[in-house]
Amino acid sequence: MTGTRSGADSARRALEMLFAFTEQKPSASARELAETLDIPVPSVHRYVAMLRDMGLIEEGSRGRYHLTMRVTALSRAARQATPIMDVAEPYMRRLAESIGEAVLLMRMVGGNPVCFHRIETPSRFRLSFEPGQPLPLLRGASVRLLLGALSPEERSHYIDAALSAGALPPVEGKQGLLSQIEKDLARGWAISNEEIDQGVWAASAAVFEEGKVVATLSAPCPIFRMDEERKDLVVDLIRTAAADLSHALSPGYRD
Repeated sequence: MTGTRSGADSARRALEMLFAFTEQKPSASARELAETLDIPVPSVHRYVAMLRDMGLIEEGSRGRYHLTMRVTALSRAARQATPIMDVAEPYMRRLAESIGEAVLLMRMVGGNPVCFHRIETPSRFRLSFEPGQPLPLLRGASVRLLLGALSPEERSHYIDAALSAGALPPVEGKQGLLSQIEKDLARGWAISNEEIDQGVWAASAAVFEEGKVVATLSAPCPIFRMDEERKDLVVDLIRTAAADLSHALSPGYRD
């Protein structure tokens, strides 16, 4: 059993190393990876060697590592297995053009809320979330809507498990969060005000497939660009986009 746990830990660390590379940080030195993953430099070299043998990482100039094009095959496989991304993209692009802000597609993956896809705009506003990156377990408008897909008992269990795992507690407390989930689910949209990132206001709307919440569209916006009129506009546009996407996913569906 000890050997099994050790192997699982090594595999997890290797995967964490792959996720350490992002659009903003496409290359990194061994020391930078060690600091990001909080592991010793010799361990970094061991995982890098394994990933190099698999053709997933290669060394560039000045001892900096980066992902190889082989990783794109994983992205293509994920997109092929998840057609919602392809269906959602034109709606996301139109929404991003209409509001001039980035638009995110959020889903539950393995029981965790994850940023699944992102559309940028020319006036890019720096966001915390890369595609594939988990969201805070108990914070944000999208998380509340995604938890609406669970039964009341499952929601309570999810919150307890997240708190036990060290998640940041909800700003309104457990009962307040449960009440807000019910409210947001009933109307199909939610907003958050600096719940995750300072200076960011966000609106999210639920995407339904055959009557069940399967994703959300979210538009994080810098607070300094938002007055009440613009907030109302963003909410209206994101609700419309989510409704159109829901109809595209379930043509002819009736509750």
